[in-house]
Amino acid sequence: MMQNKLTQTVLFCGLSVGSFAQGIGNEEITITKEREVELQKQNRVFEKIPVEEKQTTKREMVYTFFERKPVGIEEVEFKPNVVSPVEDQRRNSSQSSGYPNYVKLGGGNFGRFYAETFLNSNQDQNLVFGLYGLHNAAKRGPIQGVNSGINLDQIKLDGKYHSGYFKLQAQAGYERRNYHFFGYDTLAYDLPQEEIRQRLNILNFGVAFENTKPKPIVDYSLKTKLRTLNDYYEAEEIDWGTQFNSTFPIIEDRVAAMLAAEAYITQRTDSYFENPVRKRNLFRVEPAFNINFNAFNAKIGFKAVNEYDQIEDINTTKGFPTATLTYKTPGLYYFFAGYDGDIVRNTLGSMLDENPWLKPQVELLNTTKDQEIFIGSRGEPINGLKYNFKASYGKFSGLYFFNTYDGDPKTRQFEIFYENNQTDFVNVSTEVSYQPAEFWRTNLTADYWYYETIDFPQPYHRPSFEGRIGNTFVVSDKIVSNVDFYYIGGTFATDPFRFEDVKIPAITDLNAEFTYLFSEQFSAFVKLNNIIGKNYQRYLYYPQQGLNFLVGINVSL
Repeated sequence: MMQNKLTQTVLFCGLSVGSFAQGIGNEEITITKEREVELQKQNRVFEKIPVEEKQTTKREMVYTFFERKPVGIEEVEFKPNVVSPVEDQRRNSSQSSGYPNYVKLGGGNFGRFYAETFLNSNQDQNLVFGLYGLHNAAKRGPIQGVNSGINLDQIKLDGKYHSGYFKLQAQAGYERRNYHFFGYDTLAYDLPQEEIRQRLNILNFGVAFENTKPKPIVDYSLKTKLRTLNDYYEAEEIDWGTQFNSTFPIIEDRVAAMLAAEAYITQRTDSYFENPVRKRNLFRVEPAFNINFNAFNAKIGFKAVNEYDQIEDINTTKGFPTATLTYKTPGLYYFFAGYDGDIVRNTLGSMLDENPWLKPQVELLNTTKDQEIFIGSRGEPINGLKYNFKASYGKFSGLYFFNTYDGDPKTRQFEIFYENNQTDFVNVSTEVSYQPAEFWRTNLTADYWYYETIDFPQPYHRPSFEGRIGNTFVVSDKIVSNVDFYYIGGTFATDPFRFEDVKIPAITDLNAEFTYLFSEQFSAFVKLNNIIGKNYQRYLYYPQQGLNFLVGINVSL
């Protein structure tokens, strides 16, 4: 019966589209790495199709799409409500315009205040560095005013040193998120802010060293990053990850040996646990060979992954064969197929990034992607039109779901539940980007998922479909506008007070932004978010704000 259902799903998926594909390849590239299907992170950032920069002499506006989706964590970061520019794009704009510094100020309804700045050194030297700051706060929210207010503060310092042979990059940052568990029954409870408060302090520090020598005999890169997190309930997590990648040519332009290695050392501390310190480590090594015969390319490897969990008494090593076969047509259309498997890390930080309304002491387990079989294609049929497509079938072990925690009837926080059996999945995704002229660019992404659950009647809080259409219009030399539309299919959740499953309606979200350029250094903007005005829920009992706006100015210095 399950195979029949999956067969029907695959047939349906052939008509679906999604955004789990990678960027368009270049004809000179001989080593390609297809994007892997991982767990469906509701707040993930999609890998965008690269868009060629347009050279302008008068306009200082960077043509960008909205870089966010209406999901739960973005209640905390306001990203359904306030859209901040992408740092690298802003810096590219600053570099080309001669104004490396940038200040943005704005205010709106719900008692919102927004301030953002980029302070950068001159970009035409080997050593460059910059300081980024953000304050993004709404005093009131959709439920009982200040009890659903949110606040986000960020500060980040980064620097890069380029030489003819290597690139060294370092980054340090601090982030503070303040929000509340406002999903309680307002008719039954009148809770003070201190009882429903949550606060996250996040510190990041990273260093990356990469070989940039043209046509090196041995290519390599080394990256390491340390992230610490603590919350209002005295929980803390220290997560240190290091990645090493290298390529060794065996037969020039034909055969290369590749090695990828990763080490993650994680320590979680929680005063509520009998054993307050919990160590959770993961080590991964993947040797592979890449064989290139012009039109045909094959990458064949093997992953060995060791995971260790002190509390769960887990210390196992699993192996996963990997293979990707790619065919490139003379017209630069790429068709690929492959097989993959892996262990996906789940940390306290990654879970809170996805769903900030988690209760204290949630159980953390990794998820195993036992197998994934995929096919796909990417290409540029006509000038300005690019696409990525990928379809996958596979099996997860330990797939997780969010559902309402029934132990606290007041705050309605969420617990993490794991499937004890294997979960068959189907994923079809694509991204299409079209830019017929400088004045208009459109981008379509969509993602379809199907889960064959056994332990649970529904894949709780995991939507089967997510789609987005974004458009940027250059109305004139003075006016630039962005219009985007999001759709997320309905999901299921358990209502612990009615002892039954309920369906959360689908999400439709329409947004628009208009910017008027007074000069090269000064502009004003108006942003309208959730124009449809629905207080939709990504997670049960936690509605988003309705129609909201932000008005402000941009200044380049």
